[in-house]
Amino acid sequence: MKTCLIAMFILVVTSAEGSLAYGKTLTVSPDGPLKSVSGAIASAEAGDTIRVLGGEYRENIVIDKALTIIGENYPLIDGGGKGVVVWIMAPGTVFRGMRVEGSGMSLNLEDTGILVDTARGSVIEDNRLGDVLFGIYVKNSPDCVISGNAVEGKDLPLAERGDGIKLWYSSGTKIIKNRLHNTRDLVMWWSGDTVIKGNRVEKGRYGLHYMYSNNNVFEDNIFIDNYVGGFLMYSDGITFRNNIFARNQGPATGYGIGFKDLDHVIAEGNLFIDNRIGMYMDNSPHLIDAWNRIDDNVIAYNDIGVSMMPSIERNIFVSNTFLENHEQVEVRGGGHLAGNLWFKDGRGNYWSDYVGYDEDGDGMGEIPYKSEKLFESIIDEIPELRLFIYSPVSKAIELAAEAFPVIKPEPKLIDEHPLIGSRVPDRYLSGKSEVSLKLLIVSFGMVLAPLIFYGCILKR
Repeated sequence: MKTCLIAMFILVVTSAEGSLAYGKTLTVSPDGPLKSVSGAIASAEAGDTIRVLGGEYRENIVIDKALTIIGENYPLIDGGGKGVVVWIMAPGTVFRGMRVEGSGMSLNLEDTGILVDTARGSVIEDNRLGDVLFGIYVKNSPDCVISGNAVEGKDLPLAERGDGIKLWYSSGTKIIKNRLHNTRDLVMWWSGDTVIKGNRVEKGRYGLHYMYSNNNVFEDNIFIDNYVGGFLMYSDGITFRNNIFARNQGPATGYGIGFKDLDHVIAEGNLFIDNRIGMYMDNSPHLIDAWNRIDDNVIAYNDIGVSMMPSIERNIFVSNTFLENHEQVEVRGGGHLAGNLWFKDGRGNYWSDYVGYDEDGDGMGEIPYKSEKLFESIIDEIPELRLFIYSPVSKAIELAAEAFPVIKPEPKLIDEHPLIGSRVPDRYLSGKSEVSLKLLIVSFGMVLAPLIFYGCILKR
């Protein structure tokens, strides 16, 4: 009996000593005993913490055990223009508070600032990346958190840049409050059940670009001054709300957002403003029993508000504000949009070019809104004629259609219950939004000023 008690006592003491020894902290500093991060990693054991004090560390590091690496005063790890700067290969790694610069230049090798490679559940947080080809690349690493990082790409032509953040087979990842500038895309492939929230992406190619990634949510993001705000393909169960898509003006694209083969989309509370095309839809939904819901968005001051292929069906547009787009809705190739709903349960959308009235004061027009401008129908069929959209030719054609209704085209769409008042959400009125009501007011003033001028001329 005594022998058993002694054995149990030794086991408890040994376990306690082990627990005390586990999780030690190592400190790296330019003038300390540990002068390199790589040296500290070699000396550390899984579960340890490495504190990196401010300074410059010119090295490429590989993290091959689960460590917590925390920078104080944003120490710099400089890869010297070679390969991957920080390569994380251990699940559960935490990498926080560092500056990372100087990746290589190879797109084929995907030279990256921070590469998370088969490292499930890692956390990349509050880092500053600059002069990197790819910013943060999460590869075969589900359930990671990428939060609060700032990525500045290399000063290269757009086609030669890498992605700011890239997910590859990394489902369940959270991408939160990152800032990407002068990179290529925020891209996700085969990465479902992700959350993309509070990010800002600007001066890139695609603000958000993904395919084969189901059940994703993105909200409260800003995609501004890119060639395309977002382009989403071959995915199911996408929810996006309260995002801003602004000034995305790529010459051949310029979509605020584009859909390609998307099913069960819920888009609500977003602002699409000053894009070449606010929303572009191609073969969406794809499944025969799927519907997409486009609710309570502001689609304002775009060249084209919504552009759709004539074969598209099963999209519901309700409570949206179509405000002073040059063309509210385009049917590519001409025709009309049968099979889509522009009102539901007695409620439609606000159209700034609606000329009806609200007799009973219920907030909805008494006559339907019909999109049936002759010149718009012509340019839908022959896009090259869009050049003349502001010319006297377009006005003359519309006047002829009014004078001779026999040549008026079949309506592209009919909203039986148009809203009388525009619905601009409070967050765009409060001034807290990056693209607030100021831009709306300026744009509205640009439209109103010529009308006042011509009114004064007519009075004379």
